[in-house]
Amino acid sequence: MCRRPGSRVSSPVTRRSPAGRSGRPVRLVPVDPKTRNRIMAGALVLMFVVVALASALGR
Repeated sequence: MCRRPGSRVSSPVTRRSPAGRSGRPVRLVPVDPKTRNRIMAGALVLMFVVVALASALGR
């Protein structure tokens, strides 16, 4: 089934609840840049570990 680019049909997976539309942006608690950098570095190391394990187990 092909949809035209202008069609506004949404599937149940992409449909949003009306409660989520507040009309104002969500403000998250600001994080210290040093802490954010440590979190991102940890996530990067974790990704490398997962790829290395997948490569080792795939052989």
